[in-house]
Amino acid sequence: MLEADLRAAIGRDELVLFYQPQLTADGARIVAVEGLARWRHPTQGLVPPNMFIPLAERIGLISAVGDWALRQACRDLARWPTLDVSVNVSPKQFENVDFADHALAIVRSENADPRRIELEITENVLIDRPERGRAILAAARAHGFRIALDDFGTGYSSLSYLRHLALDRIKIDRSFVAEANIPQGAAIVHAIAALGRALGLKVTAEGVETREQQIFLKAAGCHTLQGFYFSRPVPAEEIDALMATQTQRLTPPRCA
Repeated sequence: MLEADLRAAIGRDELVLFYQPQLTADGARIVAVEGLARWRHPTQGLVPPNMFIPLAERIGLISAVGDWALRQACRDLARWPTLDVSVNVSPKQFENVDFADHALAIVRSENADPRRIELEITENVLIDRPERGRAILAAARAHGFRIALDDFGTGYSSLSYLRHLALDRIKIDRSFVAEANIPQGAAIVHAIAALGRALGLKVTAEGVETREQQIFLKAAGCHTLQGFYFSRPVPAEEIDALMATQTQRLTPPRCA
């Protein structure tokens, strides 16, 4: 039943992108947002991505969902001239050797700038055919897209990927952030942040839930942070409100 509903969901405009802000390490400014797909099912309510994304991959709809997400992110990006946006790319989308050209065509059709768009991948995009994956990523980067390696440290070959991939960012997995209060966990976060910086990469920490974690991650050298401590994923309209508040806060008062 859910499979049939998902096949019709895009045409019925039931999918929606929520956005989670990414802030400077001091928490003072939103610099980017990550687009996260949600499905507003007519009878089941808001279906989380961990339920319908694997289904979309299994029944061959993930490319259509990915195209929709990228297109919607481009449209929303026009609302926020000072922000960048990141979108997640499924390994299944890399089965299309022309993925980079296809993504660029979508962005251009929406009059968006690929340099403001970051494609988030996981190591799984390289498991089956690593050379093809590297070539696709190189083509995407040549088109202006930036590339982030998500869930860094949870796979088997992260260090080799850092040497061979043209990346712009690594994202420290939330599982390491959650254990930053113990010595081993703190050491891992420090090591990842130092490695990223040494390689000239931006470092983002995910899953920030407390003030203590923010202070630690800033001191560890992370460039940007995201997590429930700052904001849950929210509809685009709530990002509008957050940006308006930020603008008011950062605008100096006019002299009398």
